[in-house]
Amino acid sequence: MDYSFLILLASVFISRFILMAAFKQLPDEMKIKVLSGNVIRLSQITLVTTVIMVIVFYFMISSYPQSYKTISITFFVAIIFQRIFAYYLIHKNMTSNNVPQSYRRKYFLSWLVTTVGVIIFVFLLVKNYL
Repeated sequence: MDYSFLILLASVFISRFILMAAFKQLPDEMKIKVLSGNVIRLSQITLVTTVIMVIVFYFMISSYPQSYKTISITFFVAIIFQRIFAYYLIHKNMTSNNVPQSYRRKYFLSWLVTTVGVIIFVFLLVKNYL
Protein backbone atom coordinates (compact mmCIF):
# COMPACT_ATOMS: atom_id res chain seq x y z
CA MET A 1 0.00 0.00 0.00
CA ASP A 2 1.18 3.49 -0.83
CA TYR A 3 2.40 5.77 1.98
CA SER A 4 0.12 8.54 0.75
CA PHE A 5 -2.99 6.50 1.60
CA LEU A 6 -1.62 5.55 5.00
CA ILE A 7 -0.98 9.20 5.83
CA LEU A 8 -4.46 10.14 4.65
CA LEU A 9 -6.09 7.41 6.75
CA ALA A 10 -3.96 8.30 9.77
CA SER A 11 -4.94 11.96 9.52
CA VAL A 12 -8.65 11.09 9.39
CA PHE A 13 -8.39 8.78 12.42
CA ILE A 14 -6.28 11.25 14.39
CA SER A 15 -8.77 14.03 13.71
CA ARG A 16 -11.65 11.83 14.84
CA PHE A 17 -9.84 10.96 18.07
CA ILE A 18 -9.23 14.67 18.71
CA LEU A 19 -12.94 15.35 18.29
CA MET A 20 -13.99 12.40 20.46
CA ALA A 21 -11.67 13.52 23.28
CA ALA A 22 -12.97 17.10 23.05
CA PHE A 23 -16.57 15.87 23.02
CA LYS A 24 -16.03 13.78 26.17
CA GLN A 25 -14.85 16.90 28.03
CA LEU A 26 -18.03 18.84 27.27
CA PRO A 27 -20.80 19.16 29.86
CA ASP A 28 -23.95 17.22 28.94
CA GLU A 29 -25.93 20.33 27.96
CA MET A 30 -23.17 21.33 25.51
CA LYS A 31 -23.02 17.86 23.97
CA ILE A 32 -26.58 18.35 22.78
CA LYS A 33 -25.58 21.59 21.04
CA VAL A 34 -22.60 19.92 19.38
CA LEU A 35 -24.80 17.04 18.26
CA SER A 36 -27.38 19.37 16.75
CA GLY A 37 -28.60 18.11 13.40
CA ASN A 38 -26.93 20.81 11.35
CA VAL A 39 -23.44 20.38 12.81
CA ILE A 40 -23.51 16.59 12.49
CA ARG A 41 -24.99 16.70 9.00
CA LEU A 42 -22.40 19.24 7.82
CA SER A 43 -19.57 17.18 9.32
CA GLN A 44 -20.82 14.03 7.62
CA ILE A 45 -21.25 15.79 4.28
CA THR A 46 -17.75 17.24 4.57
CA LEU A 47 -16.21 13.85 5.29
CA VAL A 48 -18.10 12.13 2.47
CA THR A 49 -17.33 14.83 -0.11
CA THR A 50 -13.66 14.83 0.91
CA VAL A 51 -13.47 11.04 0.50
CA ILE A 52 -15.25 11.19 -2.87
CA MET A 53 -12.94 13.96 -4.07
CA VAL A 54 -9.85 11.97 -3.02
CA ILE A 55 -11.12 8.85 -4.80
CA VAL A 56 -11.90 10.82 -7.98
CA PHE A 57 -8.47 12.46 -7.79
CA TYR A 58 -6.75 9.10 -7.40
CA PHE A 59 -8.55 7.58 -10.38
CA MET A 60 -8.05 10.68 -12.51
CA ILE A 61 -4.32 10.83 -11.78
CA SER A 62 -4.01 7.07 -12.39
CA SER A 63 -5.94 7.21 -15.66
CA TYR A 64 -4.34 10.39 -17.02
CA PRO A 65 -0.80 10.58 -15.62
CA GLN A 66 0.27 12.86 -18.47
CA SER A 67 -2.13 15.53 -17.11
CA TYR A 68 -0.98 15.28 -13.51
CA LYS A 69 -0.26 19.02 -13.23
CA THR A 70 -3.71 20.15 -14.35
CA ILE A 71 -5.47 17.46 -12.33
CA SER A 72 -3.39 18.17 -9.23
CA ILE A 73 -3.85 21.93 -9.33
CA THR A 74 -7.59 21.60 -9.95
CA PHE A 75 -7.98 19.07 -7.16
CA PHE A 76 -5.85 21.08 -4.76
CA VAL A 77 -7.88 24.26 -5.32
CA ALA A 78 -11.18 22.37 -5.10
CA ILE A 79 -10.29 20.48 -1.90
CA ILE A 80 -8.94 23.59 -0.16
CA PHE A 81 -12.06 25.54 -1.13
CA GLN A 82 -14.31 22.70 0.03
CA ARG A 83 -12.45 22.31 3.34
CA ILE A 84 -12.48 26.06 4.10
CA PHE A 85 -16.13 26.48 3.12
CA ALA A 86 -17.21 23.51 5.22
CA TYR A 87 -15.18 24.73 8.20
CA TYR A 88 -16.78 28.16 7.89
CA LEU A 89 -20.31 26.70 7.85
CA ILE A 90 -19.69 24.36 10.78
CA HIS A 91 -17.91 27.01 12.83
CA LYS A 92 -20.74 29.48 12.17
CA ASN A 93 -23.28 26.87 13.25
CA MET A 94 -21.34 26.01 16.41
CA THR A 95 -20.98 29.70 17.27
CA SER A 96 -24.71 30.29 16.87
CA ASN A 97 -25.35 27.27 19.14
CA ASN A 98 -22.96 28.74 21.75
CA VAL A 99 -20.63 25.75 21.63
CA PRO A 100 -17.67 26.49 23.94
CA GLN A 101 -14.55 28.03 22.44
CA SER A 102 -12.44 25.15 23.77
CA TYR A 103 -14.41 22.65 21.65
CA ARG A 104 -14.28 24.92 18.61
CA ARG A 105 -10.48 25.10 18.94
CA LYS A 106 -10.29 21.30 19.07
CA TYR A 107 -12.60 21.15 16.07
CA PHE A 108 -10.22 23.47 14.20
CA LEU A 109 -7.26 21.27 15.17
CA SER A 110 -9.15 18.22 13.94
CA TRP A 111 -10.02 20.01 10.70
CA LEU A 112 -6.42 21.09 10.26
CA VAL A 113 -5.06 17.55 10.78
CA THR A 114 -7.38 16.17 8.10
CA THR A 115 -6.63 19.04 5.71
CA VAL A 116 -2.87 18.60 6.12
CA GLY A 117 -3.32 14.85 5.60
CA VAL A 118 -5.13 15.49 2.32
CA ILE A 119 -2.44 17.94 1.19
CA ILE A 120 0.34 15.47 2.01
CA PHE A 121 -1.63 12.74 0.20
CA VAL A 122 -1.80 14.89 -2.93
CA PHE A 123 1.86 15.85 -2.72
CA LEU A 124 3.07 12.25 -2.31
CA LEU A 125 0.80 10.92 -5.02
CA VAL A 126 1.82 13.59 -7.51
CA LYS A 127 5.48 13.10 -6.61
CA ASN A 128 5.21 9.61 -8.11
CA TYR A 129 4.36 11.14 -11.50
CA LEU A 130 7.19 13.66 -11.62
